[in-house]
Amino acid sequence: MPQPWATCTDCMLLPHDMQPKPPAPEPPPKPEPKKRASRAKAPGQSTRSGSRSSSAKASTPRPSTRLPKADTDEPPDLFGDKDLAYEVPEGNLRFHVQGPDSEWLPISSMPKELRPHGLVYLSVDDRLVARCRVKGIGFRARRWTHEAPGVTSDVGPGATLELHKDGWDFMSFDLGPDRDEVHGYRYLAPLPDDS
Repeated sequence: MPQPWATCTDCMLLPHDMQPKPPAPEPPPKPEPKKRASRAKAPGQSTRSGSRSSSAKASTPRPSTRLPKADTDEPPDLFGDKDLAYEVPEGNLRFHVQGPDSEWLPISSMPKELRPHGLVYLSVDDRLVARCRVKGIGFRARRWTHEAPGVTSDVGPGATLELHKDGWDFMSFDLGPDRDEVHGYRYLAPLPDDS
């Protein structure tokens, strides 16, 4: 049975090689191979079929979830259908929305459910307080924590959520009592009017 795994936002912002790793899951038991029913071949019948078997399905390419690790890496496309709540400490809010680095947010794992050109919401305690439109996944050789100038620190090169230059819209929305039970990224289902 899979064991629960949780980590904090601070750990998610660490460089990839310093992040805590979940315990390795036990490999599932191998299923026994099925016996194949033999079919008698009619005289003159070819062993190869000109058409695909009905059980064989056309393979569809899966979207990449690999984050860029260098400037030359191709960033993955967003392919989800939700918006993202990004938790920040209350004291750092103004540096996220008005600081020199307000056009990007550091990420350490792919936000798989974030929709293309979706919204990222800043979450402080149990409230959504600001939102901005996402352009896509990017890479920066230097990523800083969004804090006061004397306190901010370099979190190393890595992937970012690149945001539109329109800026942040301020808001106030209560997330409710279950906010502490969600670990990792928290997603929000948008309505047609982006509410």
